[in-house]
Amino acid sequence: MVFVTGRCGRGCWYCPVSPERKGRDVAYANERPIRDERDLLEEARLMSAEGASLTGGDITLRLDRCEWALTVLKGEFGEDFHVHAYVPAESVDREALDRLAGSGLDELRIHPSFDEDVNERAARLASRYDWDAGFEMPAIPGREDWIVEVARIAERHGLDFLNVNELEFTESNARELRSRGLRRVSDDSDAAKGSEETALRGLARAADEVSLTLHYCPSSVKDSVQLRERLKRTALNVAREHEMVDEDGMIVRGEIRVRSGDPENVARVLTEILEVPEEWVRVRGDRVEVKPVVLQDLSDLLDDIAEAAGCELEAVIVREYPTWDRTVVEVWPVGED
Repeated sequence: MVFVTGRCGRGCWYCPVSPERKGRDVAYANERPIRDERDLLEEARLMSAEGASLTGGDITLRLDRCEWALTVLKGEFGEDFHVHAYVPAESVDREALDRLAGSGLDELRIHPSFDEDVNERAARLASRYDWDAGFEMPAIPGREDWIVEVARIAERHGLDFLNVNELEFTESNARELRSRGLRRVSDDSDAAKGSEETALRGLARAADEVSLTLHYCPSSVKDSVQLRERLKRTALNVAREHEMVDEDGMIVRGEIRVRSGDPENVARVLTEILEVPEEWVRVRGDRVEVKPVVLQDLSDLLDDIAEAAGCELEAVIVREYPTWDRTVVEVWPVGED
């Protein structure tokens, strides 16, 4: 995902963009800040990307950045590298579409307005280009008529699809959703109660009237399938010799944290005395990183390792995202489940 900019004049109350990005003119490739083309290409390579999305904010406010990203990605990976873009219906105009189409955009996904005339105009303009085009929208509980209306507009103008996503609570929209009486499905889910039912009813009604492709994406699919697969691809590319990748696509490693003494002594004990392969051991600052299975196997020898190295130690297993920021999600002492 190429986050083009957080700027947007639309002000949707259900907007899920994080507070760190919302309203700010910042650019990211997934979690990695984009400073130059190396950042963009490195992130694409690390996740073995076969395509990308341009999203925001309102990407039409930084068309120069969209054109640059399309040129860089298509130039490096070829014309078959599929790129789609999300654009608010209010921002669909000839200049924006000409520039996106001219840069090689493959697919346009329009975020519909609550104003039918705005959606009509956006659909009419989008249909004039040689790309796949359609609407993508959240399923707001109780607003199934909006889904049907947007489907009819897409059909009238010969668009290709309508994607409906389950509405989710995020850090940035939770207050607005709650103020409108919306609640989570459960404590274990960020999905808004009633959103899925609205999506399915609306799409069922639309299916009786239109022939375009209709698609529903539950939040569970987005989180457990799409995100997990991206993490797995990235993790397999970035995991070092002393790290492992778990079934959720997280990076797992062992850490011997040295409270006092020289971490190099600990590394020597591991490699020279206990014969742990050198590629499975890495000294970084005040800690020694090691293959997690090795550290678990050596859990009964930690006191002996500390004595031999002349150090005070703490051994833990660390689980973190394989993303640019390497966010730690779990730490537990060795020997505990």
